Amino acid sequence: MSGTTRAGSYRAVLLLPFALRTFVPALLGRLSYGLLPLSLLFTVQASTGSFTTAGAALAVFGAASLSMPFKARLVDRFSQRRVLPPLAGGAASGLAVLATIGTAASVVLLLAGLTGLLAPPLGPSMRSNWRLLTEGSALKERAYALDAVSEECLFLGGPLIAGTLIGLVSAPAALLTSAAVMLVGTLAMVTSPVTTRTASAPTGVRRRDPWGPLVIPALRRVLFVVTGVASGVSAAYVCVAGVAQQAGHPGSAGYVEAAIALGSVAGGLVWARRTHTRSWTVQLAGLIAVLALGLVTASLVSGLVLLGVVLAVAGAAVSPMFVVAYLAADEVTPPHQRTEASTWINTANNLGAAAGSALAGIVIDQAAPSWGFLSGGVLLAVLAATLAGSGVRQSRDRG
Repeated sequence: MSGTTRAGSYRAVLLLPFALRTFVPALLGRLSYGLLPLSLLFTVQASTGSFTTAGAALAVFGAASLSMPFKARLVDRFSQRRVLPPLAGGAASGLAVLATIGTAASVVLLLAGLTGLLAPPLGPSMRSNWRLLTEGSALKERAYALDAVSEECLFLGGPLIAGTLIGLVSAPAALLTSAAVMLVGTLAMVTSPVTTRTASAPTGVRRRDPWGPLVIPALRRVLFVVTGVASGVSAAYVCVAGVAQQAGHPGSAGYVEAAIALGSVAGGLVWARRTHTRSWTVQLAGLIAVLALGLVTASLVSGLVLLGVVLAVAGAAVSPMFVVAYLAADEVTPPHQRTEASTWINTANNLGAAAGSALAGIVIDQAAPSWGFLSGGVLLAVLAATLAGSGVRQSRDRG
């Protein structure tokens, strides 16, 4: 039996009541996170004279963003309209202060940490809105794919916009722009009627369990998979930089990374043209196998152009992988915890990416980038095989 059927169009998704009114402002707010890394890095470097402090400020902001699931829990409980504006206002104010005052490194790091703690969970909130907007239809997977592809485009375009602003105006101007789009996008998004909704916990369920949806074994399994995939993909990015450095063209790494992102966008668009009926374990196994094959192949090729082609093809599995992961998280968690569960997907991705980068750096220093690609490919192949075996066992149990 086929594992796919025809899905609705993107036009059908965007024509849903309140869809454009909610999605367009959400994209504007999320653009802030694409602008922020370069803007913050060069603003802090200019004000302190230290790239060490600038890098540390980015790291502190990133570490503070691990609070995102707990902010999402507040959104689930009290609604986006009540929670997101104060967070966006606080975070935008923090970015504005960082952009307008030069101060000691310790104060900069404190401000970066506080700003990260207040950063609003706009991506998970929009996915929560898509769940509400597509309720009663078969369009949720298509909406998630549209969301994932759009987010990929934001993180492609954000650095380009930031770099242009830095070159033509200044780094603080770019950081102020990041603050402005975060605040304006958030405030505009919460004018949508769907942002007033909350999800009630079932009778008898403890709403304030400190571990939230992490107590659900199936969700922990999804998060384990996402962490493993992120480790392999992140290792590939570091290895690309290593190959470019060895070739004497370090700047070319950016073009190869852009090719991966473009492959991801194309893959997400193609994936969402069908509604997939196989279990999420089987879907993830197939997508991870594509990534694994791509990384193993990358370990065998020479030349940056061919490497870019290979990784662009493999990258076609990245956006679909996140779509399936978000759908799986929805499937295994109750409605009142789904925004938080979605945020844990992002957190697992960030943690896996950090681990993969660190391990790839060690492999490159001790051996060569090709061994880093191979190690990431083997990791993903094992993960894909494990998931496929699990999917087969589940099918037998149902039979």
